[in-house]
Amino acid sequence: MVQGTRGATKTRAVLFGRILGFCVYIAAFFLPAVREAATPGGDAPDVFLGSRCAWMTLVNTFSHEIWHSKYFLAVLSGWINPLLLLYLFLLLFPTLFWPRRILAGAIVAFIAATWVLFVLVPLVPLIGHVLWIAGILLILAGEAMRRPEGI
Repeated sequence: MVQGTRGATKTRAVLFGRILGFCVYIAAFFLPAVREAATPGGDAPDVFLGSRCAWMTLVNTFSHEIWHSKYFLAVLSGWINPLLLLYLFLLLFPTLFWPRRILAGAIVAFIAATWVLFVLVPLVPLIGHVLWIAGILLILAGEAMRRPEGI
């Protein structure tokens, strides 16, 4: 009986983390996500909201020139949002553990690509980016707490 109680508590914690993560993730789109690095004597750096970053990076998927430059890393970051939505959809099907785990790994790899881009461009992450990442990690954390069936 104690094992069942622990399992239910763990399931509730994962659900709460995912709901909280999704709320944080959505809020991040309305906050400043990145800004260009300031240069001495230059103009004030541009600041971009999370929603604008998401749109620009996803739309650039269709730009041939982008794929042959360091900005292909931005395209990878633009695919985090559709992959996360697919991940959330797959949560409706408990038997699809491995596809969810593969998607979670791809999302984490694309997050790393985003940070490499920040160094190369250079861009400065702001609160929107930090919350976006925190929300994603809260959503994905449940994957690390679960074991596939039969293991």
